[in-house]
Amino acid sequence: MKNAAAFFLAIFASSVGAEGFPDFASLSSKNFEDRQASQNAVNDWVIANHEVAKEALLKKYLKTDNPEVRVRLIPLLERSYFKPKGYVGIIMSPELKDPNARPLGQGLQAREYHGVLITKVFPETPAKLSGLKNEDIILKIDNWEVRGGSDLTSKVALQIQKNPPQTPIDLQVKRGNETILIELKLGILPTPSERVRDMPRTSFGVRSSSTFEVFEQMKEFRNWLDREIDKERKNLIADRRL
Repeated sequence: MKNAAAFFLAIFASSVGAEGFPDFASLSSKNFEDRQASQNAVNDWVIANHEVAKEALLKKYLKTDNPEVRVRLIPLLERSYFKPKGYVGIIMSPELKDPNARPLGQGLQAREYHGVLITKVFPETPAKLSGLKNEDIILKIDNWEVRGGSDLTSKVALQIQKNPPQTPIDLQVKRGNETILIELKLGILPTPSERVRDMPRTSFGVRSSSTFEVFEQMKEFRNWLDREIDKERKNLIADRRL
């Protein structure tokens, strides 16, 4: 484990310049493994230096004419565009406190949910490492009780994501007939593009309506990048006219 950590740090150090910025030249190395390792190292640099990463990456993106480097920079730019947020690594659905409790004539919106049911635990995430399992029901996040209406999963996501990565949290979980305490340290929320790839589809192959916000975030990032590209083109035209 120590040797692996030392190897990773060596790769990362070789990808960072004297001024603390990555050596972007490694992204165009002739060796595929070197290019991939460089992209991973730059991604870690972006996470650790979020305040300055967007400007540095955008400058490199606009100036390079290497197609593969541009492709590799786009997910890094997306990572730098969005503020790092806490992440557990699950898919969940609201859990009914009483499946038969529905006020007459008010439909699903009036149901009361108590807890969220974990329907999937992603591998190599804080959820998996902490021991969370499918069919677990999360009842509390620290001292915040998980209960509410049909938008409960969104509220749970906001409760998690308001914390920065590496924040320790306690989860009160119902597993079968037992209630247990799970301790974990939050990871880093994947970018919108990464989250879309992991989202389940309906039986007709269509994305769930709950993905609307993620698609809006992807659109926001893409519009920002298009504006910056257009601005750079206009600047180049102005320079040529001088």
